[in-house]
Amino acid sequence: MVAAFLCSAVFLACYLWYHFHVGSVRFQKTGFIRTVYFTVLLTHTCLAVVVLPIILRTFFLAVKERFEEHRRWARWAFPIWLYVSATGVAVYWMLYRL
Repeated sequence: MVAAFLCSAVFLACYLWYHFHVGSVRFQKTGFIRTVYFTVLLTHTCLAVVVLPIILRTFFLAVKERFEEHRRWARWAFPIWLYVSATGVAVYWMLYRL
């Protein structure tokens, strides 16, 4: 779990660095796929912001060996993090490969 946390932290740092230097990339497609893209992007972005403090709290509780509290937080953190991870790949695919 520490490795997963560190990989996610490195990815977030690289993502933020990239977008700080490159800026935003406009979605060029039209029609129904545009609605799908922005719906997925909106939920991805909102949940990514929400999950970060939850993940930090969950990680802190594990480090402090407060495992009962850790499990309660992880029940929320894991599915949200999983959704954010999957939709991040979907957003990338729709933006750069579709």
